[in-house]
Amino acid sequence: MLRRPNRSDRRHADDALSEVIGFILILALITIFLSIWMTYVIPAEGRQQEIEHMNYVRDWFTQYKVTADSLWINHGEDKALTGMTFSNSLVLGSQGGATQAGGLFMPLMRPIGSTGGIAVRNYDADGGQERIEIHVDGESINFSLGRLEYETANNYWVSQTYYYQMGGVFLKQPNIGTVSRVAPLINFKKDAGLIDIYITVIQVVEGGRAGISGQGPVRIDTELDSVIEYEPLSNSDVRIEFYLTDLKDAEGWWKTLREERIQAGLTESECPITLDQSIKIVSIDPQLTTGIHYRTVRYNVSLQSVATGAE
Repeated sequence: MLRRPNRSDRRHADDALSEVIGFILILALITIFLSIWMTYVIPAEGRQQEIEHMNYVRDWFTQYKVTADSLWINHGEDKALTGMTFSNSLVLGSQGGATQAGGLFMPLMRPIGSTGGIAVRNYDADGGQERIEIHVDGESINFSLGRLEYETANNYWVSQTYYYQMGGVFLKQPNIGTVSRVAPLINFKKDAGLIDIYITVIQVVEGGRAGISGQGPVRIDTELDSVIEYEPLSNSDVRIEFYLTDLKDAEGWWKTLREERIQAGLTESECPITLDQSIKIVSIDPQLTTGIHYRTVRYNVSLQSVATGAE
Protein backbone atom coordinates (compact mmCIF):
# COMPACT_ATOMS: atom_id res chain seq x y z
CA MET A 1 0.00 0.00 0.00
CA LEU A 2 1.47 3.42 -1.08
CA ARG A 3 2.31 5.82 1.67
CA ARG A 4 0.70 9.21 1.23
CA PRO A 5 2.99 12.17 2.03
CA ASN A 6 1.88 13.94 5.10
CA ARG A 7 1.51 17.65 5.49
CA SER A 8 4.79 17.97 7.38
CA ASP A 9 6.81 16.55 4.43
CA ARG A 10 5.07 18.85 1.97
CA ARG A 11 5.74 21.82 4.22
CA HIS A 12 9.47 20.98 4.43
CA ALA A 13 9.65 20.63 0.63
CA ASP A 14 7.91 23.97 0.14
CA ASP A 15 10.28 25.63 2.61
CA ALA A 16 13.32 24.24 0.79
CA LEU A 17 11.98 25.39 -2.56
CA SER A 18 11.29 28.84 -1.15
CA GLU A 19 14.86 29.09 0.13
CA VAL A 20 16.25 28.17 -3.31
CA ILE A 21 14.01 30.69 -5.05
CA GLY A 22 14.93 33.35 -2.49
CA PHE A 23 18.63 32.68 -2.99
CA ILE A 24 18.26 32.94 -6.77
CA LEU A 25 16.37 36.22 -6.41
CA ILE A 26 19.10 37.61 -4.16
CA LEU A 27 21.76 36.64 -6.72
CA ALA A 28 19.68 38.27 -9.45
CA LEU A 29 19.34 41.49 -7.45
CA ILE A 30 23.09 41.52 -6.73
CA THR A 31 23.82 40.98 -10.42
CA ILE A 32 21.47 43.79 -11.42
CA PHE A 33 23.01 46.10 -8.82
CA LEU A 34 26.56 45.31 -9.97
CA SER A 35 25.58 45.80 -13.61
CA ILE A 36 24.06 49.20 -12.92
CA TRP A 37 27.02 50.17 -10.75
CA MET A 38 29.61 49.16 -13.36
CA THR A 39 27.65 50.66 -16.26
CA TYR A 40 26.79 54.05 -14.77
CA VAL A 41 28.41 54.76 -11.41
CA ILE A 42 31.99 53.63 -12.05
CA PRO A 43 32.37 55.52 -15.38
CA ALA A 44 30.89 58.66 -13.83
CA GLU A 45 33.22 58.43 -10.84
CA GLY A 46 36.21 57.65 -13.06
CA ARG A 47 35.39 60.56 -15.37
CA GLN A 48 35.18 62.95 -12.42
CA GLN A 49 38.52 61.72 -11.06
CA GLU A 50 40.20 62.20 -14.43
CA ILE A 51 38.70 65.67 -14.95
CA GLU A 52 39.96 66.73 -11.52
CA HIS A 53 43.37 65.25 -12.28
CA MET A 54 43.63 67.10 -15.60
CA ASN A 55 42.70 70.35 -13.84
CA TYR A 56 45.49 69.60 -11.37
CA VAL A 57 47.94 69.05 -14.26
CA ARG A 58 46.85 72.32 -15.89
CA ASP A 59 47.45 74.24 -12.66
CA TRP A 60 50.79 72.46 -12.19
CA PHE A 61 52.07 73.59 -15.59
CA THR A 62 50.90 77.15 -14.97
CA GLN A 63 52.74 77.24 -11.65
CA TYR A 64 55.80 75.64 -13.26
CA LYS A 65 55.85 78.44 -15.85
CA VAL A 66 55.60 81.12 -13.16
CA THR A 67 58.44 79.59 -11.13
CA ALA A 68 60.67 79.11 -14.17
CA ASP A 69 60.09 82.69 -15.31
CA SER A 70 61.02 84.04 -11.89
CA LEU A 71 64.54 82.61 -12.25
CA TRP A 72 65.48 84.40 -15.47
CA ILE A 73 63.54 87.57 -14.61
CA ASN A 74 65.50 87.92 -11.36
CA HIS A 75 68.74 86.67 -12.88
CA GLY A 76 70.43 90.07 -13.02
CA GLU A 77 73.75 91.08 -14.51
CA ASP A 78 75.66 89.43 -11.66
CA LYS A 79 74.24 86.06 -12.78
CA ALA A 80 73.68 85.14 -9.15
CA LEU A 81 70.91 82.69 -10.02
CA THR A 82 72.87 80.77 -12.66
CA GLY A 83 72.94 77.15 -11.54
CA MET A 84 69.91 77.62 -9.31
CA THR A 85 67.58 74.59 -9.28
CA PHE A 86 63.95 74.36 -8.31
CA SER A 87 62.06 71.10 -7.79
CA ASN A 88 58.40 70.20 -8.28
CA SER A 89 56.49 66.95 -7.96
CA LEU A 90 53.76 65.86 -10.35
CA VAL A 91 51.33 62.95 -9.85
CA LEU A 92 51.09 61.09 -13.15
CA GLY A 93 47.84 59.12 -12.68
CA SER A 94 44.34 59.99 -11.53
CA GLN A 95 44.69 57.77 -8.44
CA GLY A 96 48.29 58.63 -7.72
CA GLY A 97 49.53 55.04 -7.66
CA ALA A 98 47.54 54.34 -4.47
CA THR A 99 47.13 50.68 -3.52
CA GLN A 100 43.57 49.51 -4.07
CA ALA A 101 41.66 47.37 -1.57
CA GLY A 102 41.69 43.64 -2.22
CA GLY A 103 38.94 41.07 -2.07
CA LEU A 104 36.65 39.57 -4.64
CA PHE A 105 34.45 42.56 -5.47
CA MET A 106 36.37 45.64 -4.32
CA PRO A 107 38.53 46.00 -7.48
CA LEU A 108 35.30 45.87 -9.52
CA MET A 109 33.60 48.53 -7.43
CA ARG A 110 35.94 51.41 -8.26
CA PRO A 111 37.29 53.01 -11.45
CA ILE A 112 40.54 51.98 -13.06
CA GLY A 113 43.13 54.67 -12.45
CA SER A 114 44.59 56.47 -15.46
CA THR A 115 48.30 56.54 -16.26
CA GLY A 116 50.49 59.29 -17.64
CA GLY A 117 54.00 60.11 -18.72
CA ILE A 118 56.22 63.17 -18.53
CA ALA A 119 59.31 63.73 -20.64
CA VAL A 120 61.71 66.27 -22.08
CA ARG A 121 61.08 66.23 -25.82
CA ASN A 122 63.02 67.55 -28.80
CA TYR A 123 60.82 66.68 -31.76
CA ASP A 124 61.93 66.62 -35.37
CA ALA A 125 60.67 69.35 -37.69
CA ASP A 126 61.33 70.32 -41.29
CA GLY A 127 65.10 70.61 -41.77
CA GLY A 128 66.01 69.65 -38.21
CA GLN A 129 64.30 69.91 -34.82
CA GLU A 130 61.59 72.24 -33.51
CA ARG A 131 63.16 75.68 -33.51
CA ILE A 132 62.84 79.42 -34.01
CA GLU A 133 64.71 81.11 -36.86
CA ILE A 134 65.29 84.86 -37.00
CA HIS A 135 66.15 86.26 -40.43
CA VAL A 136 67.47 89.83 -40.65
CA ASP A 137 68.76 91.31 -43.92
CA GLY A 138 69.65 87.91 -45.34
CA GLU A 139 71.40 86.67 -42.18
CA SER A 140 69.85 83.88 -40.07
CA ILE A 141 70.16 82.68 -36.51
CA ASN A 142 68.24 79.78 -35.01
CA PHE A 143 67.59 78.26 -31.60
CA SER A 144 66.11 74.86 -30.76
CA LEU A 145 62.80 74.70 -28.86
CA GLY A 146 62.58 71.73 -26.53
CA ARG A 147 59.50 71.10 -24.44
CA LEU A 148 58.50 69.56 -21.12
CA GLU A 149 55.51 67.41 -22.02
CA TYR A 150 52.92 65.46 -20.03
CA GLU A 151 50.69 62.97 -21.85
CA THR A 152 47.87 61.06 -20.20
CA ALA A 153 46.10 57.80 -21.05
CA ASN A 154 42.64 58.43 -19.61
CA ASN A 155 40.08 55.63 -19.42
CA TYR A 156 36.87 57.66 -18.98
CA TRP A 157 37.72 61.19 -20.14
CA VAL A 158 39.40 62.75 -23.17
CA SER A 159 43.12 62.02 -23.26
CA GLN A 160 45.06 65.27 -23.10
CA THR A 161 48.62 66.49 -23.50
CA TYR A 162 50.04 69.52 -21.72
CA TYR A 163 53.43 70.92 -22.58
CA TYR A 164 55.67 73.85 -21.68
CA GLN A 165 57.44 75.40 -24.68
CA MET A 166 59.17 78.77 -25.03
CA GLY A 167 57.58 79.97 -21.81
CA GLY A 168 54.06 79.07 -22.92
CA VAL A 169 51.70 76.35 -21.69
CA PHE A 170 49.86 74.46 -24.42
CA LEU A 171 46.97 71.98 -24.29
CA LYS A 172 46.63 69.41 -27.06
CA GLN A 173 43.57 67.17 -27.51
CA PRO A 174 43.00 64.52 -30.19
CA ASN A 175 40.53 65.50 -32.93
CA ILE A 176 40.28 68.99 -31.43
CA GLY A 177 43.67 70.65 -31.75
CA THR A 178 46.19 72.66 -29.72
CA VAL A 179 45.54 75.86 -27.78
CA SER A 180 47.79 77.96 -25.56
CA ARG A 181 46.66 78.16 -21.95
CA VAL A 182 49.47 80.66 -21.31
CA ALA A 183 51.00 82.54 -24.25
CA PRO A 184 54.68 81.95 -25.14
CA LEU A 185 57.23 84.68 -24.50
CA ILE A 186 56.93 86.78 -27.65
CA ASN A 187 55.36 90.25 -27.65
CA PHE A 188 54.73 92.97 -30.22
CA LYS A 189 54.85 96.73 -29.79
CA LYS A 190 54.06 99.44 -32.34
CA ASP A 191 55.43 102.95 -31.87
CA ALA A 192 55.70 105.81 -34.39
CA GLY A 193 55.43 103.56 -37.42
CA LEU A 194 57.97 101.07 -36.10
CA ILE A 195 57.47 97.56 -34.78
CA ASP A 196 59.39 96.11 -31.86
CA ILE A 197 59.27 92.37 -31.21
CA TYR A 198 60.45 91.05 -27.84
CA ILE A 199 61.41 87.38 -27.76
CA THR A 200 62.58 85.21 -24.87
CA VAL A 201 63.74 81.90 -26.30
CA ILE A 202 63.29 79.23 -23.64
CA GLN A 203 65.43 76.16 -24.35
CA VAL A 204 64.40 73.06 -22.41
CA VAL A 205 67.23 70.53 -22.44
CA GLU A 206 67.46 67.02 -21.02
CA GLY A 207 69.61 67.21 -17.91
CA GLY A 208 69.37 63.61 -16.72
CA ARG A 209 66.60 61.07 -16.98
CA ALA A 210 64.43 62.27 -19.86
CA GLY A 211 61.10 60.48 -19.34
CA ILE A 212 59.00 58.62 -16.76
CA SER A 213 55.57 57.01 -17.06
CA GLY A 214 53.20 55.40 -14.56
CA GLN A 215 50.68 56.53 -11.93
CA GLY A 216 52.66 57.81 -8.97
CA PRO A 217 54.46 61.09 -8.26
CA VAL A 218 57.57 62.21 -10.14
CA ARG A 219 60.08 64.85 -9.14
CA ILE A 220 61.08 67.38 -11.79
CA ASP A 221 64.35 69.24 -11.19
CA THR A 222 64.89 72.36 -13.31
CA GLU A 223 68.29 74.09 -13.33
CA LEU A 224 68.84 77.55 -14.79
CA ASP A 225 71.89 76.94 -16.96
CA SER A 226 72.28 80.32 -18.67
CA VAL A 227 70.63 83.61 -19.60
CA ILE A 228 72.12 85.42 -22.60
CA GLU A 229 71.02 88.91 -23.68
CA TYR A 230 71.75 89.80 -27.31
CA GLU A 231 72.19 93.15 -28.98
CA PRO A 232 68.93 94.30 -30.59
CA LEU A 233 68.61 93.90 -34.33
CA SER A 234 66.85 96.49 -36.48
CA ASN A 235 66.04 96.33 -40.17
CA SER A 236 63.24 96.64 -42.69
CA ASP A 237 63.94 93.09 -43.91
CA VAL A 238 62.92 90.88 -40.98
CA ARG A 239 61.23 87.49 -40.81
CA ILE A 240 60.71 85.17 -37.85
CA GLU A 241 59.83 81.51 -38.37
CA PHE A 242 58.75 78.76 -36.00
CA TYR A 243 59.33 75.20 -37.19
CA LEU A 244 56.93 72.78 -35.46
CA THR A 245 56.61 69.00 -35.57
CA ASP A 246 52.83 68.74 -35.81
CA LEU A 247 50.18 70.63 -37.76
CA LYS A 248 47.91 70.94 -34.70
CA ASP A 249 50.81 72.46 -32.73
CA ALA A 250 51.59 74.83 -35.59
CA GLU A 251 47.95 75.94 -35.73
CA GLY A 252 48.02 76.57 -31.97
CA TRP A 253 51.11 78.77 -32.35
CA TRP A 254 49.59 80.59 -35.34
CA LYS A 255 46.38 81.45 -33.48
CA THR A 256 48.30 82.56 -30.38
CA LEU A 257 50.67 84.85 -32.31
CA ARG A 258 47.76 86.43 -34.19
CA GLU A 259 46.05 87.17 -30.86
CA GLU A 260 49.27 88.77 -29.55
CA ARG A 261 49.48 90.91 -32.70
CA ILE A 262 45.87 92.10 -32.31
CA GLN A 263 46.49 93.04 -28.67
CA ALA A 264 49.46 95.16 -29.81
CA GLY A 265 47.23 97.09 -32.23
CA LEU A 266 48.94 95.78 -35.37
CA THR A 267 47.01 94.97 -38.51
CA GLU A 268 47.36 92.01 -40.85
CA SER A 269 48.89 94.24 -43.53
CA GLU A 270 51.47 95.68 -41.11
CA CYS A 271 52.53 92.32 -39.70
CA PRO A 272 51.31 89.24 -41.58
CA ILE A 273 51.44 85.97 -39.65
CA THR A 274 51.07 82.93 -41.90
CA LEU A 275 50.97 79.15 -41.56
CA ASP A 276 52.47 76.78 -44.11
CA GLN A 277 50.46 73.62 -43.44
CA SER A 278 52.64 71.38 -45.61
CA ILE A 279 55.85 71.86 -43.61
CA LYS A 280 54.35 73.18 -40.34
CA ILE A 281 56.03 76.59 -40.31
CA VAL A 282 54.53 79.70 -38.70
CA SER A 283 56.03 82.91 -40.13
CA ILE A 284 55.99 86.49 -38.86
CA ASP A 285 56.76 88.90 -41.71
CA PRO A 286 56.60 92.55 -40.54
CA GLN A 287 56.19 95.11 -43.32
CA LEU A 288 57.59 98.01 -41.29
CA THR A 289 61.07 98.62 -39.95
CA THR A 290 61.35 96.23 -37.06
CA GLY A 291 63.53 95.93 -34.00
CA ILE A 292 64.19 92.45 -32.61
CA HIS A 293 64.95 92.33 -28.88
CA TYR A 294 65.82 88.82 -27.82
CA ARG A 295 67.45 86.68 -25.18
CA THR A 296 67.94 82.96 -24.66
CA VAL A 297 67.24 81.09 -21.43
CA ARG A 298 68.47 77.53 -21.07
CA TYR A 299 67.02 75.08 -18.54
CA ASN A 300 68.41 71.63 -17.78
CA VAL A 301 65.49 69.41 -16.74
CA SER A 302 65.80 65.98 -15.13
CA LEU A 303 63.16 63.60 -13.82
CA GLN A 304 63.15 61.16 -10.93
CA SER A 305 60.54 58.72 -9.63
CA VAL A 306 59.76 59.28 -5.96
CA ALA A 307 57.31 56.39 -5.38
CA THR A 308 56.12 53.10 -6.82
CA GLY A 309 53.79 53.31 -9.76
CA ALA A 310 56.25 55.14 -12.03
CA GLU A 311 58.97 53.66 -14.17
